[in-house]
Amino acid sequence: MARTPDTASKFSRRRWQGRFTRLQPILLALAVLAAAAFAGWVVLSSSWLATEQVTVAGERTLSDQKILAAADIGIGTPLLRLDLDAVDERVSALRPVAEVTVHRSWPHTVAITVTERVPVAAIYRVGSWWVIDNEGVLFRRTHGRVAGLPLVRVSHRAGPSTLREAATVIAALPPDLVTRLRHLTAPSMDSLTLTLKDGREVRWGSAAQTDQKVQVLSVLLARQAQVYDVSVPAQPTTAD
Repeated sequence: MARTPDTASKFSRRRWQGRFTRLQPILLALAVLAAAAFAGWVVLSSSWLATEQVTVAGERTLSDQKILAAADIGIGTPLLRLDLDAVDERVSALRPVAEVTVHRSWPHTVAITVTERVPVAAIYRVGSWWVIDNEGVLFRRTHGRVAGLPLVRVSHRAGPSTLREAATVIAALPPDLVTRLRHLTAPSMDSLTLTLKDGREVRWGSAAQTDQKVQVLSVLLARQAQVYDVSVPAQPTTAD
């Protein structure tokens, strides 16, 4: 029996529908790959998600220019290609910086927040005045001794650990005692001595048990004496 035109047309449509059905998974896979490629291009290479600005926040003495120069983030760099850990390391290398956080703020911004070291004492080293933080880090050179900060005297032979011990003690002192402190002498890390502005002396020992030593000293200072020894806080002594 000969096929009518309608029958032939239906057969042709069914044949193409069958082919399309078989091709659907392939076409879908190609569409997914194309979408993924486009998304990758947008994220990694296009200007749609590129760095257009870098912001700097946080109370500090460092200028934005110094921080941005250290961060060294190229404008136009795709955000996802930025190595945030490397930016963190570069900014952290600045002496006054204690902590840094760096994050992407989509779609075009990198945000840097800086926390600076807080000075707790002054020290004269290598012909210059410096301020140190609670970890004993010399982080800013000054034109002279900064008013209001106690002085730390450390032997030139003493290592960084001695300076760290001295700074730890000063940072733990209550404000009323800091204002009465003239200087802290540290010939070694376990023989710290505080000298008050009225001339009285406090033999502190090491930075161990500093909180207990502060409590004991606050009671001892009510007694008339020239020397106060709190190096062993459970057995404090005084002497004229």
